[in-house]
Amino acid sequence: MNNLLPRIMTLDEFTPLVGYTFIAECDPAPIGITLVEASALRKNLKLERPPFILIFRSPLTAQLIAGAYVLRCGEWGPGLIDLNSLIAPQGGQPGYYYQAIFS
Repeated sequence: MNNLLPRIMTLDEFTPLVGYTFIAECDPAPIGITLVEASALRKNLKLERPPFILIFRSPLTAQLIAGAYVLRCGEWGPGLIDLNSLIAPQGGQPGYYYQAIFS
């Protein structure tokens, strides 16, 4: 079981990682998922951190179930991120898609 606690994350730390593969810790083996989008959601002046969304894609050979995963990417991480399944975008590359919303 993982003892990593959630932490405050910002869009700025993910923007330079678009196109990179993150490693998601899961059983029976870690899975590589690619960050395909990192974008701001509507601004709310009352929030300390502007909300944002991350979109990831895994290969067709590996599908994650919805839940919190420890992710790493090069020098970034580890970070605990909650992923939910997403319908593949029209015209998108083959694979399974996931979103992480930070509000």
